[in-house]
Amino acid sequence: MDKKEQLKASAPGTGTIVDAIDKGAAFALDMKTDAFARILEDKKEVISKDKTAKEIAYKVREFFGYDCGIEVIIKDSVPPNAGFGEKEAIATATMLAVSGALAKKYGSINEFKIDLHHKDQFMIIDGKIVDKKKLINICTNQHTRFDRINASFYGGFVVADNKKKKILRRGEMETLHAIIFIPDKPKRIEKEENRIFESELDVIFQEALKGNLNTAMKMNSILYGEEITKRMISAKALAVSRSKEGGIIGLVREKEKIKEIKETIREEGTIQVRSIVNQEAQIQIKPKRIYKINDFMKLKGEQEYSWL
Repeated sequence: MDKKEQLKASAPGTGTIVDAIDKGAAFALDMKTDAFARILEDKKEVISKDKTAKEIAYKVREFFGYDCGIEVIIKDSVPPNAGFGEKEAIATATMLAVSGALAKKYGSINEFKIDLHHKDQFMIIDGKIVDKKKLINICTNQHTRFDRINASFYGGFVVADNKKKKILRRGEMETLHAIIFIPDKPKRIEKEENRIFESELDVIFQEALKGNLNTAMKMNSILYGEEITKRMISAKALAVSRSKEGGIIGLVREKEKIKEIKETIREEGTIQVRSIVNQEAQIQIKPKRIYKINDFMKLKGEQEYSWL
């Protein structure tokens, strides 16, 4: 792929707060997926080696009503098959890269400067402001989770009704150190096992909805009797996240505690040390124009793609 023609977007992986029946809560981690997209003028098909990226690219193109060819390349640093939101990160990064490539050709990618510390990226395609919420919904299918998609896109934490595709609460988290552990022999939790604890999971979900995220994480992890979870908590982890696929994350505030927790689990799997992130997923491009609030309010917002 020609670097001059491609557009890059990045989205983070995610950790589990609670995984209830048709509901969930997740948070963003600083291990990212990069998607590189470009428009193919002489073709009509979507080209990508990644199945998820290919599916999302087709949906984004259909949403905007184009039939041009698109190529998408994925570079992924999210560990596969461990429950750290690999597919959601791929879907989110692809959605942004493809819509960004279309905006670059048929409109513009801009920045809305709210104040000195707050800014937001937005796209205009064919004279219409792109509704990113609709694009996020495009990313949700039978292989991805709504709460994880939104956590990957917005950063911070998201508590959601996955069945209704509705965010119930979201916000920033404390920027904690994340000790990511992938067991050599992961214990996967099947749907049938989840349903055994349906009532308990609903109680845990309510804790997350109240904003008691660390408590919800610990309760969700301990529910399945994971020995490593208990060891991390005993080693003074502030909270422990456990995915259905078996991946575990210990969260700590003090850097000094990382070594102690690593020592309790070192011989039973692979370890990475990352952190929680609160930044929104981004298209990696300099904005064509920076809008201040007065300029932004003058943009027409009644068209099909209106946003904000």
